[in-house]
Amino acid sequence: MEKERIEWVDIAKGIAIIAMIIGHGCPKRAIVSFIFSFHMPLFFILSGYTSGQVLTWEKFKKKGVNAFFRVWLLAVLMIVLLGFETMFVNNLDSRLLFRNIFLSDLKGIFWGSNIQAINLMNVGVMWFLIVFFWSKILYNFFQVCFDNKYNGFYLGILSYLFFNISKIHWLPQAFDIVPIAAFFMWCGWYLKKVNKTFDYSNSLITLLLIGGTFIYWIACIQRGLYIDMSVRHYPSFIFSILEAVAGTICVCFMSVSLLKTKKVKFLSVLGKHTLALLCIHHLDLFWIWWGKLIP
Repeated sequence: MEKERIEWVDIAKGIAIIAMIIGHGCPKRAIVSFIFSFHMPLFFILSGYTSGQVLTWEKFKKKGVNAFFRVWLLAVLMIVLLGFETMFVNNLDSRLLFRNIFLSDLKGIFWGSNIQAINLMNVGVMWFLIVFFWSKILYNFFQVCFDNKYNGFYLGILSYLFFNISKIHWLPQAFDIVPIAAFFMWCGWYLKKVNKTFDYSNSLITLLLIGGTFIYWIACIQRGLYIDMSVRHYPSFIFSILEAVAGTICVCFMSVSLLKTKKVKFLSVLGKHTLALLCIHHLDLFWIWWGKLIP
């Protein structure tokens, strides 16, 4: 049976996927700061919000195998397809395929990141799927081993450790990003727990909490803070992490409000198909051709 969908979650994801595509082509610094303050962390946070708990090794294995075929292998396929696309668009000699494109694809799959220093740019947006796969494995592993209410502390420590490692060297499979993504998933789980028990009828407390969250988010954006996970950009680490959580909360509240207007059905539709849109953007020639035209 198809899982019951939460429509405001789909709207929030629809907003984030549009923001991602705009962010890759927008030269305006202020708009980029706004978009990158929340857009990719939102997907990890909402994954934690909508995921069920994994409390047994049997379920851990089942979910891991399923994610391997549906997420990791899809990322590998997209990286390979981008290699072929690069060859055809740039009219490369097919004899160079195995020497250049094939080896480049292997490097992209191994590293799971675009690394400009070694001219590795064929991973595109597939870094997200590779990180999503491993962070889901890590998050579920911690759920089986420990009470999930303590896992934010453990994942927070791991996040800071790998943040410092990424300053020295990026890890294969973008694994230095993985604990941070897993921490965002835990944040989603915790926000769901709070959302179930929070008394929204107390308008004053609701206004103070949401207002304070919004002010913090906007203040960070005004200071030029934003998080770019793909290039390990976390200025003032804890502040940019909290900024991403605050931005996600605000976008989610906006999505609930938009749902009530009944005029944003297209956002809900886009949100249901973010994986397809991610793959389309990966192959839309941005990385090969038209992205080079953007200053």
